[in-house]
Amino acid sequence: MTSAPERPAPSADRGAPVPAVPAYRRERVEWWSAAAVAVAVLGGVAWAAATLPVQAAVILGVAAAGAYAAWLATNYRHPVVSRAAVATYLCAVAFQIAHMAEEYAGGFPHEFVELFDSPRRWSEPAFLLVFVFGFNALWCLGAAGALYRVRVANYLLWFYALGAGLVNAVSHFVFPVLRGGYFPGLYTAAGHLALSALLVYVLARDRRRVVREAGYRDGAPVTTETAT
Repeated sequence: MTSAPERPAPSADRGAPVPAVPAYRRERVEWWSAAAVAVAVLGGVAWAAATLPVQAAVILGVAAAGAYAAWLATNYRHPVVSRAAVATYLCAVAFQIAHMAEEYAGGFPHEFVELFDSPRRWSEPAFLLVFVFGFNALWCLGAAGALYRVRVANYLLWFYALGAGLVNAVSHFVFPVLRGGYFPGLYTAAGHLALSALLVYVLARDRRRVVREAGYRDGAPVTTETAT
């Protein structure tokens, strides 16, 4: 008695091409840049707490932590790719230089110490060296790194957008209320706020576009039910 010929195992969608896994999904995201930035943030916050007036240290620490969370949630896995994001960032940095010129002309460090009656001195040379020269050098390096999709550079973009941008700009509307009059940096704060908000929008939009082009949203395949 002969046995019946074996049938080939059933296969769903036989002949249909197997979708390739997008490159963004295949790559293993390294961890060292997140660890390096975390160490740098902790070191920077510790330095600020030891040297700056307490209120300035708190503002800097909150901004650094918020930027770290935003970076991990967005452009850490998917660094920016559009020139529009880098161009918007550079325009915001350029406007911030004008904003800091107003701060320097009005004696911002001295006025800040007096506003909060801080026991710590904050000299104009220290303000210039760290916040004008030092941070602006970091912002330039962040732009250069972002052009090559360096993950750490993308953190600098978020740190600028949330810290030097939004938090700093909003605080310049609060300081005059506390003082009851003009406070250095007030006149340029509105433009600073608008450009920083635009930068946050562009960074988030760029991340969404990269994820959509890769075929994934939040790590899951985009289907006809989830695509918008």
